[in-house]
Amino acid sequence: MALFKGRSSLLELQNRALIKMAKERAAQIEKLEAEVQNLRERAAQAEGLERDVQRLQAHESELQSLRCELQRIREMAAQSHKLERELQARLAVIAERQAKEIEDIERLTAERDFFSKRALALEDQNRQLTDTVTNCSLQAQKVERVLTETANKYLRWGQKLERELARIDPDGAPARRFDAQDHA
Repeated sequence: MALFKGRSSLLELQNRALIKMAKERAAQIEKLEAEVQNLRERAAQAEGLERDVQRLQAHESELQSLRCELQRIREMAAQSHKLERELQARLAVIAERQAKEIEDIERLTAERDFFSKRALALEDQNRQLTDTVTNCSLQAQKVERVLTETANKYLRWGQKLERELARIDPDGAPARRFDAQDHA
């Protein structure tokens, strides 16, 4: 049995060594499993980070697009401000022209009113003069008729006198005529 005892002790020693190694290996396996679990968690985190990076890249692309849009909007706003200033300048010029035109209209209206009143006054004077001239003309016509009647009366009377003189002094009547002096 001594043979078995030696062997048994050797087996026990080997068994203890194997148990120790098994414990060490089990501890090492646990340690490695913990590391594997840690690595898996890190890998999951890395995948999450990679997704986050991809999302960030997508957001970066969107952000770049938004920056371009913002730049375009700023340029449009600057152009709009420029156009607004030009429009205000043009409106100021138009307002100035309108003010001048209003002044011209007011001046022309005042002149029109003045000349209208003057024209009415002249028309009234013209009407008065026309009435006066008409009255004078009527009076002149009356005087002319009276003068014509008087002249005709005196002419007939002169002709009557000439006939009477010619009858009284037939030879001397032509020499006494008023227009005979001009013939002589």
